[in-house]
Amino acid sequence: MAKVIHCECGSTVDASDDDTLVGRVEEHVQQVHPDLVGTMSRDDILAMAEEA
Repeated sequence: MAKVIHCECGSTVDASDDDTLVGRVEEHVQQVHPDLVGTMSRDDILAMAEEA
């Protein structure tokens, strides 16, 4: 099932599975929010996701 996260910065991250979504969110955080690197667990990321 596809999931999406709408970041507070205005970006949208989506993926067709949990593993891909977590990877894309971690990449987004590294590139756009380096101060947040390492502060979100996989469970935190998936808790923010909505079904697309």
